[in-house]
Amino acid sequence: MPSINAMDYNRYIFWPQGLNNRSINLLSEELEAVAIALRGTDYVVLDAIPSQLIKDEELEPPYVVVGKKKAQSNRWSFTVKQTCIIEFNPPKVEQLQFFSLEPISLSLPEKEYDANDSFRNARVLYQLWGHPRYQSHDKRLRQSLKLLNLFSTHLAALYHRYPHYLMQPVKKSGGKIILLDKLKLMRRFLAKICFYLTIFTYHLATCIYLILNNGFLPLVNLSVTAQQIDLRCQQICYFPVQYLRINVNVSLRKALPRFRTYSEASANLRKDLPSKYYPDYIRFYNTLWLMLNDISFGLIFGSILLEKSDEVALVLHRVITYCLYDCINTVTLLLAQNPVGIKLNEELALFLSDMFLWTIDFSNLMFIKPLANIDTLKFFLNGLAKMSCVFGGTFALSMVVDYFSILSIHIYLFYRISSKIYHWQLNIMISLFYLFCGKKKNVLRNRIDNNFFQLDELLLGTLFFIILVFLTPTVLAFYSSYTVLRMGAITIEIILESIIALLNHFPLFALLLRIKDPRRIPGGVSLTLKKIEGIPHFEIRNKPLSIYFMFKPFVVLMDHIRDNFYSIKTLKRITLGLPVAIKRNKLYQILYSSLPGRPIDIHTLRDKWEQFTGIKDRKVD
Repeated sequence: MPSINAMDYNRYIFWPQGLNNRSINLLSEELEAVAIALRGTDYVVLDAIPSQLIKDEELEPPYVVVGKKKAQSNRWSFTVKQTCIIEFNPPKVEQLQFFSLEPISLSLPEKEYDANDSFRNARVLYQLWGHPRYQSHDKRLRQSLKLLNLFSTHLAALYHRYPHYLMQPVKKSGGKIILLDKLKLMRRFLAKICFYLTIFTYHLATCIYLILNNGFLPLVNLSVTAQQIDLRCQQICYFPVQYLRINVNVSLRKALPRFRTYSEASANLRKDLPSKYYPDYIRFYNTLWLMLNDISFGLIFGSILLEKSDEVALVLHRVITYCLYDCINTVTLLLAQNPVGIKLNEELALFLSDMFLWTIDFSNLMFIKPLANIDTLKFFLNGLAKMSCVFGGTFALSMVVDYFSILSIHIYLFYRISSKIYHWQLNIMISLFYLFCGKKKNVLRNRIDNNFFQLDELLLGTLFFIILVFLTPTVLAFYSSYTVLRMGAITIEIILESIIALLNHFPLFALLLRIKDPRRIPGGVSLTLKKIEGIPHFEIRNKPLSIYFMFKPFVVLMDHIRDNFYSIKTLKRITLGLPVAIKRNKLYQILYSSLPGRPIDIHTLRDKWEQFTGIKDRKVD
């Protein structure tokens, strides 16, 4: 038998918990623990074999005897000095159970970043962490966990090498499959149809994606409905790649070769087959579940709208007319009449009030009144209900957001006009203040330099400064009023878009996996000390992925929303008269963390298909 040299000190022994019952059942027999140990790993015990079966036989690497148990005894004596036992429950690879040191990522690795990190810094950090130098501290444990993940394969390889060690027949999953030639032809015919249908759908989705993201007028940045269509197109384009990755992984796992040499076993250990494409499995089925739920919600939402369309149209007509016309009209008239006792410049207030009132009347005549008409609302609600039943509830909510954006466009115009006037006035006043101090802003070097001004320049600057100071309360009153209205409209849009994001990216499948079988969605490992005399015994267990990691994209999204709209930085921008707008392409790119930046190229899809078909046709000894 292979000997244990001095280099094997302080190596752990991973012990399957099922062998504890074997020791009790075979109490009258002398047993030996046969383990596997590859280069850079600890010992992983595969089985307890009766001593008479391996008495006169020498095990070949990578197998070695690490412990013995005498007859009529439950105590094991191990040949490895200064060791400890780590008990584990062998993961069932066919049920997609495995150990992982890091929490499994529900996002693509290149898009994994925190709320306080920029995207570029996160990519650099991810590449740096992937370097072997920064993983050397847990390299042995990482390699040993790969052995544990393929425990059933290594056990089958042991019985394949030494069939007389098998004390009871192994139950082989799957039955006999008998296919007639007609069924084979039918299957190939259906596979061809599905293949060409997939390619056609892929090309159609790619064309729609290119139209929505063209450089001249990117509709995806302007419309929530366009963004929803863009999301569905990207998901459809990524479905074939995810499906092929999942099936390639399953085929590789089923076709895992038997280990014939030590070097072959060590080289094969690098693949880490159970977990390489497992996140794609979760993302793929999570997207399918969400699409089905989206259609279910759409059917419910659409049926309610069809049934209550008359009542809903009447309520919406009153709300839209009051909030988007009557209320704004009243506020604008009030601003021209010295509100709350604040003395405003009468001429400027009257001019701004007349300008905004004319814009309100024009907006009401052109699109508010036609779109808020009861008959128009009934037509819109009926179309919305039908669209919801076909394309899902998120599509209907996206159309609602765009409908509201069109109705509230005059609020955006009022806000932009007043913010521009306020910003220009504030900048001029700051420049005139520098003039009084004998300074001038150097735009090229972005600094304040000393400068000498003539007396007539100082007098003219003083005159302009006094005029602007007296006009500031009037401009500020209009600007602050329309800013409040604009922030209210933004809040409504953000609430609706957050609901859409939740329906599109809710980790439903991951939550169901966590409830059903936490070992299928690992979030790390934990070691528990067991109270056993003698050699220290630990038990290694999978920690399920935490709820925080599942909802991490939403946490990051909420942080971005708070940082962009409800923070000190936002208040500073409002104070300076800078625009506050929804940049959907930057704000919601976090929720695209499970999708690549662009749809997968058709050549990449073809390579994946060839890889999949090549593995399926590969014959394994």
